Amino acid sequence: MVEAAAQQQSLVDRAVKPPAFIPKDVRRRLAGRRFYRKRLPGMVTRRLRTPEKIKVSEHAAKYRQVTDGPHQGPWRHEYAPHTVKIMDTYSKPWVREIWFCASEQSGKTATMLNCLHWAVDCDPGDIFYMMPTEDTMAKITAGKLKPMIERSPRLKKYLTGRQDDITMSRIQLNHGVTIYPAWANSPATMATWSAKHCFGDEVDKGSEMSGREADRITLIRKRGRLFKGRYKRFFASTPAQLFIYKGMRNCAQVWEWRVRCPDCDKLIRMEAEHLAVDGLTADDVMAGAEIGYICQQCGSVWNDVARERAIRAGGWVCVKGEKLTRPSTVGFHHRAWECLDVPLSEIAIAWLKAEHGTVVEKMAWANGYEARDYEFEQQDRKEDFILRLRDDEMPRRVVPRDVCYLMIIADTQQQGFHYKVVAFTWGEDLDCWMIDHGMVSSFANLDSIGRREYMDADGKKYRCQSGWIDSGGGTNPSRPKHSRTVEVYGFCRKNPFWRPIKGRRTMEQAWNVKRLDYFPSSVGKKIPIPGGLNLYTINVTLHKDELARKLQIEPGDPGSIRLHAETDSGYAKQLCAEYQDERGYWICPRGKDNHQWDCWVYALAAAEIIGIRHWRREPARPGVKVFSKGVAA
Repeated sequence: MVEAAAQQQSLVDRAVKPPAFIPKDVRRRLAGRRFYRKRLPGMVTRRLRTPEKIKVSEHAAKYRQVTDGPHQGPWRHEYAPHTVKIMDTYSKPWVREIWFCASEQSGKTATMLNCLHWAVDCDPGDIFYMMPTEDTMAKITAGKLKPMIERSPRLKKYLTGRQDDITMSRIQLNHGVTIYPAWANSPATMATWSAKHCFGDEVDKGSEMSGREADRITLIRKRGRLFKGRYKRFFASTPAQLFIYKGMRNCAQVWEWRVRCPDCDKLIRMEAEHLAVDGLTADDVMAGAEIGYICQQCGSVWNDVARERAIRAGGWVCVKGEKLTRPSTVGFHHRAWECLDVPLSEIAIAWLKAEHGTVVEKMAWANGYEARDYEFEQQDRKEDFILRLRDDEMPRRVVPRDVCYLMIIADTQQQGFHYKVVAFTWGEDLDCWMIDHGMVSSFANLDSIGRREYMDADGKKYRCQSGWIDSGGGTNPSRPKHSRTVEVYGFCRKNPFWRPIKGRRTMEQAWNVKRLDYFPSSVGKKIPIPGGLNLYTINVTLHKDELARKLQIEPGDPGSIRLHAETDSGYAKQLCAEYQDERGYWICPRGKDNHQWDCWVYALAAAEIIGIRHWRREPARPGVKVFSKGVAA
C-alpha cells in the first residue's frame, strides 16, 4: 500500500506543471497530467517555425515567380547569371551592406526583390523598401511586390486575406513581417519606421536631399539602428553623380564582372578603345553598319553572338579586399558591356556620340554605359563652360515664364554685399534662372534691391518673396572672415523679409534652424518670441556638390541653371574659383573671388528649406495671379 502511494506521488512529481500565465481553473484541470496535446493557431506556428537554411539564389530558383516583363514564370538564373553571387552574398550572415552599381537593364530591381523574397521567408523582420518618387513606389508596390507575394508558392501563405493589409503605406503579413514602402522625396516615409532589411532602389535618382535630413543613404541607415548586428542593407542604382558609385568603391570588398573570350578563354575587361568602328559615325551604326569588338588578348573579332557567349562564360573578379574572408560591406560593379540585354551597336553609338559630343552625351556614356560617375574634364570648369548657360534672348531683370518663386541672396563682405536674384520654375527638377546680380554698398541699398519689381515678357510684375543673407562668417578655416553677424541680425530683425543663413562644412543634416530670440525668464526657461529671428545653418559641402552637378546640365535640360544675357566672364570666373580636395571639401584658393558661387549655394539651400521642388501648380482663378503654393497676389 505504501509502495503504491509512493509510485503515485512520483508520477505527480514528474508531471509537467502548467505555466503561470494559463488561467487558474485550466491549471487545476491539468494538475497531475504528464502530457497535454493542443493544436496551436497557424499564426503561432508560423512564428515558431525554424526558417529554411537556404541561399537567396536557391530560394529564388525554387520559389520565386516573375510576374512582369518578357521572362514571366519561375525565376531562371540564365537570364541574369551575374546576379547569383550578389544574392548569395546578401544571405551571408556577416554581410551588413551590399552596393550594386550597374547600368540600366542589369537586373538591379529583380535582384533586390529576390533578396526581399528570401528575407520574408528565411530571415523574418520588418522590411523597408525605397524608390525615388511616390509614383515609382506605387508602381513597384502594385506591379511587383504585391503580385510577387500573391503568386509565390512560399510567400502567399503569409497573406492575411484582409484587403487593407496591402496598401501604399505598408504590406502586413500574418507572421509578423511588415513591408514599408517609402520614397526619397518624402521625409515622412523615409524617417518613420525601423526595419531589419532595408532596400534602396535607384538611390541616385532625384534630389540628393530628403527634406531637412542629410540624404537618403543616412536616413536608410538609421532605419536599422534597433537591429544591432542583425540588420542588412542593399543599395542599387545607375550612377548619377550622387551615392552609388562612390559607395560601391568605398566597400571593404569590390567585385567587377569580366567576360571570357570564346577563342582564347581569357577573362577580359571590355573597353571602348577595342570597338571595331574605325571611320564610322554614330549615324553609320544606326543605319546598320557592321561593327565588332576586338579581344585585347588574342585579337579575335566578336559579333553580338560571340559577345553573348563571352558574357555567359564570364565571372566576378575581386578588385579590392581580395584577402578579406568576412567583409561586412561588399560592392558589385556591372556595366552595359557585360549586360545581355544591351546590344553592341547601342554601346558603339553611345561611345561615338560621347567621344566628340556635348557634356550631356559624355555624362550619358559614363553614367549609363560605363556605370561610373562622370569625371569632369579640366576645361569643364573654365569660364566658357559656365557662359554656355547664358541665354542671349533673356535680358537682365526679365523674369521667364512659368515661374513659381523669386528670391534674393546676399553674400556679406567687409565692405558691401554681392547679391543675386534667382527665379525657380515648377517641378521636382528645380530649374532655375539668374535674372539679376551685382554689388551694393549698404544694407539700405540691399533692401531696396529686394523690393524691386521685375517683369516677364508678357508684362506681368513680380517681386522677390524672400531674402537670404550670409550672417557674416566663413567656412574655410584658412581664410577667416571679419564677422558682421551682429549687423546682419539687426538688419533681419528690422526687416523680417530677410533671413540670416550661414554654412558649415560638416553636419549630419542638410540644414537646420535655430531660434535666436527668446523672452527673458526668471526660471531660466527659454520662451521663444513669436515671429522672432531664426538662423538657418546649411551643410555647404552637400549643397556645393549639388551646385557642381547642376552646372554640368546642358541649358534647357531638366534641372538646368540659366543665366541672363549680360552675364560676363568675370561672373563666370567666380563660379570656377572653388575646387574639391581629396577629402571632398570645397576650397577657394587665396586671391580668388567666389561670391557668386556662394550666392548660388545659398539659393539652392534656401529652395530646399522652402521646399519649392515639392510644390504643385494650382489652377489659376480668373483675375487672380498665383505666385506659389496657392498664395494669391
